[in-house]
Amino acid sequence: MWWVSYGGGINSTALIILLVQNKLPKYQPWKAIFADTGCERPDTYSYIEKVFTPYLQRNGHKLIVVRPKESVIERWERLSVTGSRIIRSCTEEAKIEPIAHFTGPKAEVIIGFSMEESHRANKRKRSKKEDRILRYPLIEKEIDREDCKQIIEEAHLCLPIKSGCWCCPNLRVGEILDLVKKYPERAQRIERLERAAIEKHGDNGERHQFHDRPMSYWFKRAANEEAQLIMFSALEETAPCECWL
Repeated sequence: MWWVSYGGGINSTALIILLVQNKLPKYQPWKAIFADTGCERPDTYSYIEKVFTPYLQRNGHKLIVVRPKESVIERWERLSVTGSRIIRSCTEEAKIEPIAHFTGPKAEVIIGFSMEESHRANKRKRSKKEDRILRYPLIEKEIDREDCKQIIEEAHLCLPIKSGCWCCPNLRVGEILDLVKKYPERAQRIERLERAAIEKHGDNGERHQFHDRPMSYWFKRAANEEAQLIMFSALEETAPCECWL
């Protein structure tokens, strides 16, 4: 039995579609398993619930969901630490360990790394702690991310967003600003966590900052951008011509 580690993103969705279509016969039979970190983005939860789970059910499969004892950010709050962009222990604790606990430490696991992520596959082979068999069918078939998008579209499914935790320090700048604007209560939670981490451990740079900047910086930047949008919007409404540009 092969276990497919489903992350809710484009690559793992395409991988499971290929399995459903029996285009990867060497990896039959299989079961899909999703490690819910408790901090996935709302759009990811929505996609899994409304699009992907029904797709699996229509094709005679189901998605098994496992969870850590506490969510990623709950653990950080308990320890008064922020996420590390280098160590990334959250992947081990919130994803790898819950899956290994459910499937057993010697399970045969399929991971949806695409061709662009070959370096990640090599790193996982070197760093894995448990005695699991890991395989990367997309890399074996030389399938890249654009191929994955095409596979999903040809299966008549909409594309999922990039998966990942909303509190991840590896978010892109645009994603951070989106978090601040759409979910200010979550951004404030990160800001409180940063202060607690500094109070407990001291201010030592990246370890206690979000994407190399404290969350307070992103609040100010989002506010400045909002003010600029309001200003330019007012100009557009009142300017008689484009000479003000």
